[in-house]
Amino acid sequence: MITRKEKTLTIVLMVVLGTCMHFVIEALPSEVLAGILGNIFPVNETSWEHMKMIWYPFLTAGIILSFKKKNKGYLAAFVVSSVMAMLLQLGAFVVYQSFTETSVLILDIVIYTATLVFCILLAFDFANKTWTQKMLPLWILLAAVITACIVYLTYCPGTGYVFMDNEALTSLGV
Repeated sequence: MITRKEKTLTIVLMVVLGTCMHFVIEALPSEVLAGILGNIFPVNETSWEHMKMIWYPFLTAGIILSFKKKNKGYLAAFVVSSVMAMLLQLGAFVVYQSFTETSVLILDIVIYTATLVFCILLAFDFANKTWTQKMLPLWILLAAVITACIVYLTYCPGTGYVFMDNEALTSLGV
């Protein structure tokens, strides 16, 4: 079992790590390094790029907790919960930005943090369920596919709403 202290520490570390990820590319001294690390860290202000701030902390926590607690259910739980977090965050952004027709930083931060905390707590709840314990190859495959999609779409982004930065959205009136 995981203790309340471990849950709290995991939540705090994941929120801090995800938030810090936002600023890494800007802080790098070289474009070559930024090009390589752009697979992990957001490279622009699109909703899609900000999914990295959810995916990689969830994946990391799932892997670490699986080994630390000797429970492969943590990997599955955090992979599934990360997908839920990405969809919830994206949905919340679309809804509020369609009403405000702009991006509001404090609202972005609140949505990000609330989504993370909610989905991390779900992951802890899911970790000991039977479905997370079984089918480990499926969860590893899902993690590999999500990571591959993130890498591919970093270099070859689409043209839809989620791939537009705040400036492009504002010019569209969204």
